[in-house]
Amino acid sequence: MNATADDPGVLFPFGTPDLAAPVRVFCLPYAGGGAGLYRAWSQRTVPGVAVVPVQLPGRENRLHEPPEHDFDALAARLAEAIAPWTGERYALFGHSMGGLLSYELAHRLQELTGRPAELLAVSACAAPDVERPSWRIHDLPREEFVAEVRRLNGTPQEVFEDEDLLDLCLPRIRADFSVLASYRYQQRTPLAVPVTALCGTRDPQVPTWSVENWRSHTAREFRLHLVDDDHFFIHRHEQAVFGHLTDGLREVLV
Repeated sequence: MNATADDPGVLFPFGTPDLAAPVRVFCLPYAGGGAGLYRAWSQRTVPGVAVVPVQLPGRENRLHEPPEHDFDALAARLAEAIAPWTGERYALFGHSMGGLLSYELAHRLQELTGRPAELLAVSACAAPDVERPSWRIHDLPREEFVAEVRRLNGTPQEVFEDEDLLDLCLPRIRADFSVLASYRYQQRTPLAVPVTALCGTRDPQVPTWSVENWRSHTAREFRLHLVDDDHFFIHRHEQAVFGHLTDGLREVLV
């Protein structure tokens, strides 16, 4: 029997959530990225916590699937697939586009499960009500689009040096920027969820003030952590990012 598109075996490529874990942390990648970004996290031992990387359609083990192009469609699909696995306590983490998806999932999962998340952690992600004109590059001609993706500095150099690999990756990256361009902020009651936010001090796409704006989207505690790096600091400061996530969890799970 073949796995369906959102079968747990493909949605959670490094293992389905540990049913015995007191809290499960669902981790969403940035535009063009995959669950492999968090593979090492899922193998770390943190008492009471199971880190669960989430694979989006069209990448890594789901490369054969067409990617989603619409933010609401992707968020709805993910919420329906993740809801049965949240358990009694869950948290959400996302970098860049993944942060925006995590915010939307926080709202949708609370509606589906009747339980709010224990923590929302967002990294290199402006608050949802901040305009994102610099991300609207999905419909640029190929050469201009490649130049913009290269400028963002989040895609490995070897991808640009191999035309076949670039041809394979570009549709997925373009689809993710289409997802971002389709996002429309809806004013809602602030989440009853603590928010931990991380920001690169040298990130030209996501200035510090835009991350500080997350403060208005929670009725609980807000914590901001600055990292001396650019937009993709998660690659060079992985231990620090993971530490801020687990520290945030410890504070709410005492």
